[in-house]
Amino acid sequence: MSIADKLANAKKTSWVSEGFSDTEIKTMVELAKISARIERCRNDMRMTQKEFADYMGVSQGMVSKWESREYNFTIKTLNDICEKIDLELTVRLEKTCIKADYTIVRWDSETVGIERKENEWVMFLPDEEGIA
Repeated sequence: MSIADKLANAKKTSWVSEGFSDTEIKTMVELAKISARIERCRNDMRMTQKEFADYMGVSQGMVSKWESREYNFTIKTLNDICEKIDLELTVRLEKTCIKADYTIVRWDSETVGIERKENEWVMFLPDEEGIA
């Protein structure tokens, strides 16, 4: 059985995230995504951390922190990094809220079989149906 098969057939578990708030988990996931993207770009450029640090104008230790999955980036730092390695930084702030006669409802793909748009499910339902 290949690793891809093992991953596809692996049981879901939550023991890794026990004791963490949803906010803490989201923060860890987003930091991991950012760090992985920076590391992938560096590897695509076929640079060592030292070479990449010289290219970025920072120390090798700073690149190591960026790739650690724990560095708390500022928007300015992310913009500087993205500009140098030709990535686009997009920040999305969303809120589930009530709009006029409609309530925005989000759910996951396992519970509803409706077409997915932009990595999330969004459905508008009339308030009079009593669904929030």
